[in-house]
Amino acid sequence: MNFAAEAKDITVGYGEHTVLKSVSLAIEQGGFIGILGPNGCGKTTFLRSLSKVLKPEDGVVYIDGKSVAAYDAKSFAKTVGCVSQETETGFEFTVKDIVLMGRHPHIGRLTPLKAEDYAIAEEAMRFTNVLQFKDRLVTELSGGERQRVLIAKTLAQQPKILLLDEPTNHLDVCHQIEILQLIRSLTPKITVIGVLHDLNLASYFCDRIVLMEKGRILSVGTPAEVLTPEQIYQVFSVRMFVSAHPVTGKPYLIPEYGIPHAPGSKHVHVISGGGSGAEILYTLSLHGFTVTAGVLSANDSDAAAASVLGIETILEPPFAEVSEQSAVRLKEMVQASDAVVVTAMPVGFGNLSNLTALVGCGVPVYIVGEFDDYTGGAAKEARKQILAEGGVCTADSMSLLKKLLPLER
Repeated sequence: MNFAAEAKDITVGYGEHTVLKSVSLAIEQGGFIGILGPNGCGKTTFLRSLSKVLKPEDGVVYIDGKSVAAYDAKSFAKTVGCVSQETETGFEFTVKDIVLMGRHPHIGRLTPLKAEDYAIAEEAMRFTNVLQFKDRLVTELSGGERQRVLIAKTLAQQPKILLLDEPTNHLDVCHQIEILQLIRSLTPKITVIGVLHDLNLASYFCDRIVLMEKGRILSVGTPAEVLTPEQIYQVFSVRMFVSAHPVTGKPYLIPEYGIPHAPGSKHVHVISGGGSGAEILYTLSLHGFTVTAGVLSANDSDAAAASVLGIETILEPPFAEVSEQSAVRLKEMVQASDAVVVTAMPVGFGNLSNLTALVGCGVPVYIVGEFDDYTGGAAKEARKQILAEGGVCTADSMSLLKKLLPLER
């Protein structure tokens, strides 16, 4: 197979400092390949090796089936286009002048540009949506606009392979998506190889992911194959929740943000439902409490949150009422706790026993906000009794936390 780019056992460094050691990778033609990894792992060094900027100490780099050493500067520029992460320009060129610079590999020295060159440059500007800026100075444009100009310049080279080093660096989320949508649309005509930092954007836009760690390639494959919780933790030392994106089905990653995995000394039981408890479950876990939850319906989003957080939960089948067995287990958990928290949940006859179990329980009860009563007043009456026995109302999770934290001291 004639690969778009291939590295065979390359060792690359700067002076006496070796960054890549015996790295091999073959990249097929036509896709969008994202290179991921922490700072200093060798992503940019690898890209510079493909772009002929760095010569490997050992090993060989092939571009379009040919050793990079066999290319002269002009023929290489016709094959490979490079866009760096820096968009600043030192001179006040117009956008048109910048894009026309991409035609230099196709013309002779001191040879004037032809009508064909102008037409190719104009098409590149139209494709990247910068044609309306063609007579403006590039220094007058925003970062996202300058990035599109540099991509237009590179497309004017008419390369087979496009190398990008952090193309969305310093851009807001709107321009990040805009740039990556533009880049994605170049495939399969052009093979795109890009260093990226945002794991979710890489998952969405890339066909394949190369995950690097400490100067080596840890994993290569589809986003689903590479972006696993285990490999992300190994490389970035951050625990991630990985689920399928509801629209694309591709991996969607959410950081745990420092959830402790050792239970705390004080126990809080949370009674919630309808998504009203997820934030409180997370907040209490984050601040070192041992948390239990329920009774919850198995299809409730609070149950899903509790499962991800590793919280012991009393569950009932979807749409089922609280069973006698669950009610007994609830009373046991309440009596074993140092405090009970009730969230602003919807209360119907199916889960009313979650509240009535707290009447006369003798454990401090904290009620966060108001809940919706679908019991004809029975839920409000239970709330009234809980408050009469010393229950405390709080407005939100932060107010609740201020009241509970003294328990941990």
